[in-house]
Amino acid sequence: MLKDVKSIVAKNLAMLRKNKGLTQAELAEKLNYSDKAVSRWEHGDTMPDVNVLYELCEFYNITMNDLVDENCEIKEENNKKQQEEIYRIWLGILLAVMVWLFATVVFIFTQVVFHKGYWNVFVWAVPLSCVLLQRSCKTVFNWITKFVFTSISIWTLIAAMYLHVLIVFKANLWMIFLVGIPVQVIAFLWQKIKKYRNT
Repeated sequence: MLKDVKSIVAKNLAMLRKNKGLTQAELAEKLNYSDKAVSRWEHGDTMPDVNVLYELCEFYNITMNDLVDENCEIKEENNKKQQEEIYRIWLGILLAVMVWLFATVVFIFTQVVFHKGYWNVFVWAVPLSCVLLQRSCKTVFNWITKFVFTSISIWTLIAAMYLHVLIVFKANLWMIFLVGIPVQVIAFLWQKIKKYRNT
């Protein structure tokens, strides 16, 4: 059974424009065509020539195959989801870098003012970075990646607490690392529970 390519393209063009939040007049202005031409394309009265179709595909960041596909709307939603995931990853990286910038500023400040850099701030930066990355990318990471980030957060947080007590109070609380074992088990079980709850 042959597809009615003209009506599929018309439907997809209208859907893609609406998903971009544009009116026919706004799209026409961006592409240097009349709004009447855009209206005719979307109603299936005329089919844009190949050059215009290519320009539209470039504008919507799709392929020609996508434009003649009846499932173009699903692909558009998947594309939006992928863009959202990329945005969240970059946001997480930005937040983590900001944490390390703050840690560096604190270290330099303590070095200049007190002539003794508080290097332990870099140890505190590790769990905080992991937490921020995990929170911003929670819809992107699978359960294994989340568990790895949680594990790093747990052990580096305990290490930061241990070093802080050792440096400030001169007390060797090595037993604090024993707390990490049940916390690690709880984190693993929690990730497994969440995984099976979401399936």
